[in-house]
Amino acid sequence: MAVETAKTDSVYMQRALELAAQGRGWTSPNPMTGAVVVKDDRIIGEGFLPGVGKDHAEAFALDAAGEGAHGADLYVTMEPCTTCVRRIKEAGIARVILATGDANALSSGRGIMALRDAGIPTALGDSAEAARRLNEIYFRYVATKRPFVAIRSAMSLDGKIATTVGESQFISGPEAEAHLQSLRATFDAVMLGINTILKDDPDPDCSLPRSRNPMRIVIDSMARTPRTAKILGKPGTGLLRAMTIVAVTKFAPEDRVRALQAAGAEVLIVSEVGDRLDPHVDLNKLMQVLGRRGIASILVEGGANLNAAALNAGIVEKLYMTVAPMILGGLAPTPVAGMGVTFVEEAQRLHRMHCSHLGQDLLVEAYLRDED
Repeated sequence: MAVETAKTDSVYMQRALELAAQGRGWTSPNPMTGAVVVKDDRIIGEGFLPGVGKDHAEAFALDAAGEGAHGADLYVTMEPCTTCVRRIKEAGIARVILATGDANALSSGRGIMALRDAGIPTALGDSAEAARRLNEIYFRYVATKRPFVAIRSAMSLDGKIATTVGESQFISGPEAEAHLQSLRATFDAVMLGINTILKDDPDPDCSLPRSRNPMRIVIDSMARTPRTAKILGKPGTGLLRAMTIVAVTKFAPEDRVRALQAAGAEVLIVSEVGDRLDPHVDLNKLMQVLGRRGIASILVEGGANLNAAALNAGIVEKLYMTVAPMILGGLAPTPVAGMGVTFVEEAQRLHRMHCSHLGQDLLVEAYLRDED
């Protein structure tokens, strides 16, 4: 039976969480995990999962500890798999401290049971919330089998994402731009709308060194994406080596669809909402398709229309909103378009809001659901 650990154990678990975070962007759809071997109040081995198909965090930590692992404590950020339990037993680990169990129904509880059957005591640390927050994408994905969707948008203090003539560059400062690049390195895919493609012709690659590029998903009901668009014909990196996906409806002209395919895009025909005169890609159906493909997370970098569609469809889990210290004024676009609400009580309420500074900008993170 698991027992509570001493408060001093939180120091070693914090180190395990820091190690786990070093795998950010490379482990999807698996969780980030870290492990620390401690003996005589000293860390003698560390490890983290560096990517899909690689040795697990426990294996790296035990290898680093060597024979010193016999009689030592092992701190892990998530319940180990049964294969790792065998390594733990062979190494002679005396006790395993866990931050959290595995949320995957196929493996949840099996590692803890295997440790118990091997006669290795287990203890629950006080870092469950931090461990779940680190792997919020994983926990949500295994629970729903749909991608964890977040919206990222940059605006002025008066809530404008562009000027009255549509100029939007340099609203955010360099620190906010660096944060965007870190998000691109974390999420499996970036989603943009056709209006953004036609207006800005963006190239949403990640510019950070030694980082993978996200997949690219374009919401384009009528296949209007130009075959010369920068977003086409460039494969992603990492496990999901897919080219740009363009989601269209059955009303998209066949010649445009073939042109996109010839330009290197994969075209997905998705059921529509609306009618033939104004069809829109059904974002809920699209999430089901992408989730079955193992796409665990999507960062929406579209404009006001795509943001509104995603929010109205109920697919959004989180918001990253950067606010710049400037006033643009006028009838300029805001982060969310659409018809809006008539009464305040109809507004979508946000939860677990957190604010921090990115240079001179303010970063606001918030969730659409009030869940732990």
